[in-house]
Amino acid sequence: MPPEANPVEGEPEEVFAREEADKLLTEALGTDLDEPEPFVKLLLPLLDCAPPGRLKEAIYVLIEVAFDNSIVRSIRFREYVEAIRRGRNPLEEARRRASSSDISSNDDEKPTRAHGEPSSG
Repeated sequence: MPPEANPVEGEPEEVFAREEADKLLTEALGTDLDEPEPFVKLLLPLLDCAPPGRLKEAIYVLIEVAFDNSIVRSIRFREYVEAIRRGRNPLEEARRRASSSDISSNDDEKPTRAHGEPSSG
């Protein structure tokens, strides 16, 4: 759940739209957003220290946008944030899971010899 914001009367509710956050992150990282975990790691202490309000909400939106663009889609947003907060790397964990999944699916596809069938080698 995003932090509560108390907009000042006459100001827009959002600091910036998600599209603007996406563009800002892309430009800040100088690359595609599919691996933003180092940036999220940088933002988390700022989120934790920010007072309730628009700044905290803006940081939260940046983290959400980073997650939305990350190739780590096998876990939920909260799990993603907590993994990074605890010093884990959800991107590497996802790659390991995908790799082990690929290996086991390849093993399933290999033809097996029936008992007593001669080997082909």
